[in-house]
Amino acid sequence: MDVSIVLVSYNTKDLTKDCLNSIYRFTEGIEFEVFVVDNNSHDGSAQMIEQEFQQVRLIRNSDNKGFGAANNIAIRESNAKYIFCLNTDTVLLNNSIKEFYDFMEKEENKNIGACGCQLLDKNMKLQHSYGYFPNIQKIVASNLFLARIFPTWYKKHFTYSPNENSKNPYQVEYITGADLFIRKSVLDKIGFFDENFFMYFEESELQHRMLKNNFISVIIPTINIIHLCGLPSKNPSVEKLKMYRESELYYFEKIGGKKVRQFVKILYIIRFIFNIKFDKSYIDKLKMHINI
Repeated sequence: MDVSIVLVSYNTKDLTKDCLNSIYRFTEGIEFEVFVVDNNSHDGSAQMIEQEFQQVRLIRNSDNKGFGAANNIAIRESNAKYIFCLNTDTVLLNNSIKEFYDFMEKEENKNIGACGCQLLDKNMKLQHSYGYFPNIQKIVASNLFLARIFPTWYKKHFTYSPNENSKNPYQVEYITGADLFIRKSVLDKIGFFDENFFMYFEESELQHRMLKNNFISVIIPTINIIHLCGLPSKNPSVEKLKMYRESELYYFEKIGGKKVRQFVKILYIIRFIFNIKFDKSYIDKLKMHINI
């Protein structure tokens, strides 16, 4: 088997259907299989797949295990040379999976552990597709309002901008988990997704381990995939923010230790104290940062 395509679904019935249709419409020239790991959806996602995509290897979880753990279930069952983790809110525009495969098969690319593409939003505009690993310098700059005071400096040092003009593959620190094409041999060497992450930062941590083992991540700008949902809301609910922040703090603890985790937590509390908004959401989010 050349490629195992892994989708994790959770109440995304219509999106999952569109994604699967695009996979089977465009993918050819390679031997591939599709796993859908359903995290106990309640919208009929699993039933739809059973009825309309009988060729899919459907795995039903009895509860929502999160992104990394669900992917790992399919990865453990795969005997393919490559794993392609693909979000259910994506749509392929062409035979991109074969292009990923051909790129990784080149002898000169054997040090590349993972590749991805420049994602497009629903208006066909470039969106967030890759980034820098989380680091203390960026946390300090953003939480002490240096990003607002010196926006040009902050963007230069801490933010990847979509590379609209590049035609050649280029190295990045991490590729988003929306379209992550990985060598199975690399996963067998460094380990799969850390299941302590329920959602967010698991792909960053995985590629951090990958880089420590001298395997790099690369964006192929000539390939595009539509990613419909993109970045989380700028004003998320307390529950979603808590999920995000817990993963972020765990990332820093794993990379730098408990003292680094505590330092980052204190910075977020300081920001909330000085960014006063007298509403219930503000109070709840401040309490959440103190208690996590």
